[in-house]
Amino acid sequence: MIDLRLWNGTPGAGGEVIAGPVDATITNNQWTGVYRVYSDSLENTDRPIMAVTVNWPFTITTLLTGTYWIEWGMAGSPSFTGPWVPAVSFATGNNARQLDLTNGETGTWAPRGDYAVSDRIAEFPFVICGSEVPAPQITSLSPDQAVAGGAGFTLTVNGSGFIDGTGSDRSVVHWNGSPITTTNFISSTQLTATIPASNIATAGTANVTVVNPGNLTSNTAPFTITNPAPTITTISPATAVAGSGGFTLTITGTNFVNSAKVRWNGSDRPTTFVSSTQLTAAIPASDVATAGTANVTVFNPAPGGGTSNTATFTITNPLPTISSISPATTVAGSGGFTLTITGTNFFNSSVVRWNGSDRPTTFVSSTRLEAAIPASDVATAGTANVTVFNPAPGGGESGAVTFTIQDNTVGSPQQYRVMLPLITR
Repeated sequence: MIDLRLWNGTPGAGGEVIAGPVDATITNNQWTGVYRVYSDSLENTDRPIMAVTVNWPFTITTLLTGTYWIEWGMAGSPSFTGPWVPAVSFATGNNARQLDLTNGETGTWAPRGDYAVSDRIAEFPFVICGSEVPAPQITSLSPDQAVAGGAGFTLTVNGSGFIDGTGSDRSVVHWNGSPITTTNFISSTQLTATIPASNIATAGTANVTVVNPGNLTSNTAPFTITNPAPTITTISPATAVAGSGGFTLTITGTNFVNSAKVRWNGSDRPTTFVSSTQLTAAIPASDVATAGTANVTVFNPAPGGGTSNTATFTITNPLPTISSISPATTVAGSGGFTLTITGTNFFNSSVVRWNGSDRPTTFVSSTRLEAAIPASDVATAGTANVTVFNPAPGGGESGAVTFTIQDNTVGSPQQYRVMLPLITR
């Protein structure tokens, strides 16, 4: 067994242990046919060099670009010779160092010299056998889209060149350039990553990549975040009186987004986003000038999105009122005439009624109507009830105003016959 440590940098000169200590097992050893010799005895074979192979016992499986040192140690006398003594060179590369524990821990590091001639610098050649880090490739994502505002989910990345490891020596999924630390290695062709809800809060497109050690970055796979389809549950108010003026409409529902628009009969209205369940819209007076119904919808733009279900808004006719009529009286038998009605909430479809029966009506303004009253309506002395009726939706009949028809004999001149005696002379 050989005790090993892995250093990132030169021991005793700024390096640090990044793995170990661990025990490595010798898996093979053999003479190389190469010898250490002196310059004046080049054919000497007293000092053969052996190649020793050990397993890789570290959890680190990928080494990034840099300079690493392998520290190894064995129990035994420092005076023994054989395959464990590093080769000696007159070079000054200092690629072998020794920890001197003469004065106890923590010891000091110094270049390793030959036992016989200390100024001959030892060389410790070693080779780490492995594979070059591949460049990752993405072939597909599953899923490849999500609805904005949805919950977090597990993303499966399919492709090739993915590697396992710990820390920085593994493949990591990146979302818009930021690493997803919860990346899990499934195989060289598949990774999974936990995507938090915050990453899909807003509609758009995210760029998914895989980064291998050495900053080897894959192609980009787009992930689409779509707007949800909105729904309306209620609107408030749901009715208005025709001609009542503009107002603020509150829409309650689900899946509303910042860019959502309230539509009135298919046309956008100024919309304020309150929350994902509430919007408000400014409805102008022109939208409720005439009685009828309007279709209210909410539209979420692409990607995804769409138009909600329809909520019906009812515009009702107002209830009319009469303040005066002119004339208010006539004489029985005087013939037909035009009756002027003054009041409020009159409109094009308003009808003047005479004792409950419609009469030909002319709309003059919201406060004035004119009605043609035929001679038959005033042929006989008495009274008549004058009302105004507004049709549905809403509407109704106003209060009655009394019209008086006077008897044509009242106040007429009286004739008297006087009998006088006739006197003759």
